[in-house]
Amino acid sequence: MQLRYAQMTTFLLVSLVAGCAGLARTSAPPNNIKLNDSGFIYGYVEATNDAIDRVTLVEYGRIYIPPFTQPPRVLVYNNGVFMAENIKPGRYVISGFRSSRNNYNLARSKRDAYQKIFRVMPGEMQYVGAFNVKVTKKGDLRFGKFKITELQRPGERDVLKELYHATEGTAWQDKIARRLKQLRQL
Repeated sequence: MQLRYAQMTTFLLVSLVAGCAGLARTSAPPNNIKLNDSGFIYGYVEATNDAIDRVTLVEYGRIYIPPFTQPPRVLVYNNGVFMAENIKPGRYVISGFRSSRNNYNLARSKRDAYQKIFRVMPGEMQYVGAFNVKVTKKGDLRFGKFKITELQRPGERDVLKELYHATEGTAWQDKIARRLKQLRQL
């Protein structure tokens, strides 16, 4: 009888872990606006000789313990554009970029993280920039070395044009259209 419970518990735990791992890799369409004060974070990332498939965005000072608490969902598209929708107002940090081969950890210490904080205000769209990531020294079992360069192109307008099509059918598309008009007037 105890063996049966142990087997069922093991099966449930393996199913839960496999389900969580599958969710992290799948690409999904953006969700519609859930609350009026929900924020929207977007940017662009490319890697030399690598393909970034995950951007890790965390709320500064918050600890995430999967599966109980998860960091915000960030959608990364094949062209390097990324977005996170329905972000609650607060202070955030991009803690890393991930590919199938490499983890580029941007916030290895609290001091590093503090230097990269950006604030999302209620209902605000926040552009975090365009980045190029390049491995400069292959790592051992701990860490390698890499260099992150901020790019001028693509700019905010270019990223928003891509996201305009990706957010079709959601209220985010209207917000993106308004922001594009603002950028044309600047």
